[in-house]
Amino acid sequence: MKDIIIATHGHLSYEFKDTVELFVGKKDNIRCFGMTKEKANNAAQKELTEMIGDSDEEQLIVLTDLMGGSPANICAELLMEGHRFELLSGLNLPMLLTLLTQDSNGISAKELVGNILTEGADGIIDIGDVIRKELIDND
Repeated sequence: MKDIIIATHGHLSYEFKDTVELFVGKKDNIRCFGMTKEKANNAAQKELTEMIGDSDEEQLIVLTDLMGGSPANICAELLMEGHRFELLSGLNLPMLLTLLTQDSNGISAKELVGNILTEGADGIIDIGDVIRKELIDND
């Protein structure tokens, strides 16, 4: 089972965890980090460094909400310092569901990342456009 850290702004990481557990049940391998106004950059960096250091980095996937945001930047700095984990940005629910439902397939973290990225992108759909095309096709 992969270790998962969801690192976001505010309390979004905790809400992602609560929401995904509605679909897949309670998961003990998910840890959450929330960057808040009260949490200064040094404190945030220390907390994330400790969370990552407490993990099997070869089996760790870190999901962040926003490329260029503080949680993603702190994690990117840790990668540049030599830590070895997978780091993804732009988290959405399809990405997290894919990670949790395909994790038991025995594939590596790196292989799983490809599936996560594909499902995350495929989960973004202009439903109005789909409906309009369907209506046109039925005319």
